[in-house]
Amino acid sequence: MNIVIKNQQKAECFATIFQHIRLFTEHINITFEKERLYIQSMDTARVSIFELYLTNTWFDVYEHTNASAITIGVNSTLLFKILNTREKTQETNIKFDSENSDKLYINFTSENKAIFDKNFEFPLMDLEHDIMGIPDTDYNAEFSLCSINFANLINQLKLFGDTLDIHCSEEKILLNSTTQDSGKMMVQIDINDLNEFSINEGETIELSFSISMLHNICMYSKISKNINIHIKDNFPMKITYNLGEENANMVFYLAPKIKDDE
Repeated sequence: MNIVIKNQQKAECFATIFQHIRLFTEHINITFEKERLYIQSMDTARVSIFELYLTNTWFDVYEHTNASAITIGVNSTLLFKILNTREKTQETNIKFDSENSDKLYINFTSENKAIFDKNFEFPLMDLEHDIMGIPDTDYNAEFSLCSINFANLINQLKLFGDTLDIHCSEEKILLNSTTQDSGKMMVQIDINDLNEFSINEGETIELSFSISMLHNICMYSKISKNINIHIKDNFPMKITYNLGEENANMVFYLAPKIKDDE
C-alpha cells in the first residue's frame, strides 16, 4: 500500500485529524479499503462515536494492491507527533508492506535541498475492534454555520456550565448553559444567519448535550469552513465536517444527556 499527500492544506488537515483524536481515544484502527481510508471509534466515556471517510481521490496517490482491506492499529498521539514534523513544502508518503506488517513507514520529502528528508518506522498494534453499524436516520432539523463561529460559542458557553441546552424551532435556535455559581449564558441564532436550515413543519426540538464533548468535537473547526448539525428528539446529534470533496467527511455522533443526570 502506498499513499501520497502533496497538497499542503490536505497534509495539514491530515495531521490535525490525528492531533485531536487523542481527546476521544488513544488507540485506533485505520482501515485502508480499495476506495477509501476509514476510521471508526468511540470515546472512552462511550457517549460519542466518530467516523472518518477519506476517498481514494482525496489523496494524490492511493495505491491499494491487496485483495482485501488492510486494518492497522496505531497510537494516535505518536502518529500525530510524526506527522507534525513535516515541513510545509514536504509531501507525505505512507507505506505499508504486508510482509512486514508490524510497521508503517512514513516519509517526508521535498525538492528543496535546504530541507532534509525525514523517514520514520512507526510501530503498529493489534487492536480488537468491531465496526458498529450506524443506521441512516431522518433528522427533524438540520443546520449549517461557520465552524469557527460555532466553536467560539461553545468555548464561551463552556464557561457557564457543563450542559448545553438546545431549543430549535422554525423561527430560531437558542443555546444556553447554566450553573448556580456562574449564572446563565444564552445565545439566540436567527435562522436567516445560518448557511442552511431545515426543520419539520411545526416542530420544536429541545435537547441537552455535554459541553465538554462538544468542545472536543469543535477542536476540529479548522479542518472545514462549515459545520453541519443534525438533531432529532431522543437521538444522538450528528455533526459533520466536510473535508473538501464529496464523501470525504469527519462525522461525530453525540448522545443527548438525560435530564435526571444534569
